[in-house]
Amino acid sequence: MQKTKFNILAIFLLFISISFLQGCKDDTVTNAPGGPDVSGLIKLNTVSAIGARANVTLYLEDSLHTGYNKVYAVLYDSLTNVLIEDAHVIPMLTDHATAGPVEEAPKTAVNGKFPFALVFLSPQALDNVMHWNIKIGVHNHGATGEPYGVATFGGLHIKDNVGKYQEKSLPGGTTLYLSYINPKTPTAGLNNFEFLINSSSDTVNFATETSYSIAVKPVLLSNGTVSSSNVNPTPSGDLGHYFGRVNLPTAGTWRINMYMTKTGYSDSTYFDVGF
Repeated sequence: MQKTKFNILAIFLLFISISFLQGCKDDTVTNAPGGPDVSGLIKLNTVSAIGARANVTLYLEDSLHTGYNKVYAVLYDSLTNVLIEDAHVIPMLTDHATAGPVEEAPKTAVNGKFPFALVFLSPQALDNVMHWNIKIGVHNHGATGEPYGVATFGGLHIKDNVGKYQEKSLPGGTTLYLSYINPKTPTAGLNNFEFLINSSSDTVNFATETSYSIAVKPVLLSNGTVSSSNVNPTPSGDLGHYFGRVNLPTAGTWRINMYMTKTGYSDSTYFDVGF
């Protein structure tokens, strides 16, 4: 009888151990054999681009949020299941009668993935299926006739990225949209600083802004300490990305105050960064 009780106890403990290990299973994406490297990314969903003979899977660097989001599309032929690397991938962002800024994908895949970026202008609850949608147009160059189709990703959850996305209303009805990009994981000392500026007068058509002079002044919110040795951000290219460096000497929440000027206009805004 004692041996029977011991066996029952051992089985019970084994069951608990297995359940615990399953509950602690890593949810990171694993790579399909022969497929592109998507380790460390978050899989959003797989949707068919009807008419294009392509299945589209979207991967994210972080959960979707207001402001700048880097996204990767992986395409497979829906008939042969062969990875598609030659295609015209056209990302679109819609919210009823409005849209959002989009950075285009390259014409050919980069290591099996088509990278692009989206800027969400407002948050969205997970159960709000009639709000933001990501649409991916696909010209499948590898299929006969290079067919075109669109994959629609709905039912999205867009977090409010507090302190890392700002809007500024300009005279004349234009709005500036400022999206924080880097550093993603700040450390003590000098950090590479990157953000994006878009503009629109109708929330349908968006432009990039590269004509602003910007001075930065990081302040530690807990005690008002102001850092020095910062490098003011300047635009690079025509994509609206500004690059500089910010000095964050100690851990805490830093407010990166930004003073913006151009001919006939001056204003200020900020991003909050903590570590």
